[in-house]
Amino acid sequence: MWIIGITGGIGAGKSFLSRSFVSLGVPVHSSDKCIHFLLDHDGEIQESIKGRWPKAFIKGKIDRKILGDSVLSSPSDLKFLEEILYPKLLESQKEFLKRNQAQRRKVVALDIPLLFEVGLDRYCHFVVLASTPLFLRRERVLKRKGMTLKKFKAFDEEQMSDLQKRKNADFVISCGREKGSAFKRVKFFLDLISQKKPRRWQGKWPISVCKRL
Repeated sequence: MWIIGITGGIGAGKSFLSRSFVSLGVPVHSSDKCIHFLLDHDGEIQESIKGRWPKAFIKGKIDRKILGDSVLSSPSDLKFLEEILYPKLLESQKEFLKRNQAQRRKVVALDIPLLFEVGLDRYCHFVVLASTPLFLRRERVLKRKGMTLKKFKAFDEEQMSDLQKRKNADFVISCGREKGSAFKRVKFFLDLISQKKPRRWQGKWPISVCKRL
């Protein structure tokens, strides 16, 4: 089973690549969706957040905008949040891999924004990078509800530069305004690796990430 890591800067087009993989029959695990689920449904995580940021709770639910504003203002707060979220995110990723290997899938993908930053690239067979010019990423992200230029810069600074990611990635896909060509590149990549015999996943997946925690 080939394990593909999908990554890229904020607003670079990771979600589009993930949807493209899914449309071509490849199961994709989304880190962002998993974290949103944990914030909404995991009682243990909610209690930890409530103890640290009680104002982030509105009518008994976590307001992700308030939580995000609180975390971005303090490196220690960001580290605390990662320490309570990442172990369960990693557990979810591992269960995804186990389930798909049991189903004899030939290819699976993991959409991980901080793939290189937290060192998960070493557990993937291939890394596919969504790459988009900074001005276009900024334009896209600023259209999101609750997003500001300050937030965008803070998120962007948390990530490795696009140039460095390009050096580390196995396959780079430009995700500018022309989505058709990006989709064709995804298909080309899958056709390319389908010619290789898939490796058997040996069950290796970390229980914590080492580069940021």
